[in-house]
Amino acid sequence: MRFSWVIVAVAGLVSLAACERRDAATPTSTPEAAFRHRLSGDISGDYRRTGAGSIQPVASLFIGQDEAFAAWEGGVRASPPLILSLTGPQGEVRVLPDAYVVTDDQIQMSGSAPGMGPVEMSARIDQGALATARRNLGDQTPVVTGTISVSGRRTPFTLSWWGGD
Repeated sequence: MRFSWVIVAVAGLVSLAACERRDAATPTSTPEAAFRHRLSGDISGDYRRTGAGSIQPVASLFIGQDEAFAAWEGGVRASPPLILSLTGPQGEVRVLPDAYVVTDDQIQMSGSAPGMGPVEMSARIDQGALATARRNLGDQTPVVTGTISVSGRRTPFTLSWWGGD
């Protein structure tokens, strides 16, 4: 009787150990899972700080085209689909995404800035204002509004679509 219990206990431990090895070998998430976009229209472009003399930390936001998002999410890291530029004590700093979720009217992004620490951005895109700005080849109409958190300090920002020089 005692011998059968030992066999059952050993068999249970072996089964448990096999499950743990299988779970450890199977990743729970991949880095690509942190990057998602779902766009039905074109929101690409360069968005710049609204208003001369603005003291907000966001200098600009570059949003790439659908193909750039698809490539990044597929593991090709040659050209980031989002580039956030912040103004800091040492000048302008570029933030590349560690994670993002982008839709036609919303952007969530996290990354880190050298010398500034972790960066979190949450923003809304006004599709009507974007259409107007594109028709007018850019103006100071706010198109992107949101909050930026740099090392835990949250600040609101607004950006307009920039039509070039």
